[in-house]
Amino acid sequence: MFSKKKKNTPQKLSNDFKSAMRHFVYYYTNGTLPFVIGDENILKGIDYREDLKEEASLVEQAFAIFTNTIKMDENGKVLNQIHAMKRAAQWIRFVCRSENDDYEVEPEFEDWETELY
Repeated sequence: MFSKKKKNTPQKLSNDFKSAMRHFVYYYTNGTLPFVIGDENILKGIDYREDLKEEASLVEQAFAIFTNTIKMDENGKVLNQIHAMKRAAQWIRFVCRSENDDYEVEPEFEDWETELY
């Protein structure tokens, strides 16, 4: 019996993912990210937009962490938008910390979370 070859059907990003990404970008760029992640202390007192405005690779890493950690079901419904935003916020806090700030990311980032594609 011959089996049919599966066609490589292009997949589109779900509308739910597009919405989650749009909201992350919105909260990041207008400075309200700390208020939507359920932990205002992560970025308290840090003007990350000013600190990172000339550090494109650090911003790129925050977006990579957001997209790498977000999870969706088989229909493309986002399951952990706040968690993905919080992990990105943890990165932002880590790279924007002052010399005397002993902030550590908990739990530490795993390699797959920080992978750039």
